[in-house]
Amino acid sequence: MDVTDPTMLYRLRDGVYAPDLLIVAIAELDLFTRLRERGPIEFQGLCEQLELDARATDVMVTYFVALGLLERASDGRIMVSGMAADHLVAWSRYDLRSYFGSLRERPACVELLNVLRTGERAAWASAAAAQAWEARLDDLEFARRMTAAMDARGAFLGPALADVLSDVSPRRALDIGGSSGIYACALVDRHPQLQATVLERPPVDQAARMLLVDRGYSGRVDVVAADMFSDPFPTGYDLHLFSHVLHDWGEEQVRQLFAASFAALSPGGWLIDHDTHINAEKTGPLPVAEYSVLLMHSTPGKCWSVGELEAFLEQTGFTDVTYRPAAADRTAVLARKPD
Repeated sequence: MDVTDPTMLYRLRDGVYAPDLLIVAIAELDLFTRLRERGPIEFQGLCEQLELDARATDVMVTYFVALGLLERASDGRIMVSGMAADHLVAWSRYDLRSYFGSLRERPACVELLNVLRTGERAAWASAAAAQAWEARLDDLEFARRMTAAMDARGAFLGPALADVLSDVSPRRALDIGGSSGIYACALVDRHPQLQATVLERPPVDQAARMLLVDRGYSGRVDVVAADMFSDPFPTGYDLHLFSHVLHDWGEEQVRQLFAASFAALSPGGWLIDHDTHINAEKTGPLPVAEYSVLLMHSTPGKCWSVGELEAFLEQTGFTDVTYRPAAADRTAVLARKPD
């Protein structure tokens, strides 16, 4: 694509909550002092010792490993890095804990501490409304705003994904939780023979239809109104696309979506997960680990690692799991349903 690379802008938006998590770990948990005193510790032991939620702690540890403040030993135990030992523990001459602590009253810090301790997510964008973001989608105006946001994100990412999948030639693609249909449009642009369908819950489906008409794609991309968790997926599709969907959900929901896809997908068809993914070792990349903090704050999900997703997919019955880098820190995870 002949356009400047906006990766830095994606990173600024997606990583907005990450520094607040570091403040919480230093000022409220005194995490690095306690780990330095304790020595290497297993993940479950860390959760138990600090009385923290496992999902939120996983996001926190992965972020700090990517940041270079924690390290993972070969046996999986977690330990303090040299950087943290020099600057974030109580007895260091260069202790910066009080410097970070001066910001502990930031509203996002209060919210993140509660997420760590309870596992209960905060309101989307720290809004005053206590409703979860998916419940607010029942409001047409909020649904339109969120659909417009996802549409803006996909204008650059969609064509890049289509290029990554240039050798995959489906006949019919189902874009599950496809929001505005921006990725379905990019796929039909790349594959002239392709017919695509966006599966979205009401009233997001209404916003998607309007955007598709405005773009002139309504003849090649249609919309099916359905709830991806309670309604079966329509059959007859040889490609299922999840783009920026799975990171909003926990393990139970991700496994449920994979099972529904496997049941409906045509034999030999492909499942594609296009998203920000943590590496198999859970050491980064840093921008993805930062984005995972935002997701941990406001959704039941996180940025899933490619290792976790590969295990879920293979346990569901998918084969040939591969990974391809895409634009702006995104990855396409491909898996095939056997013939």
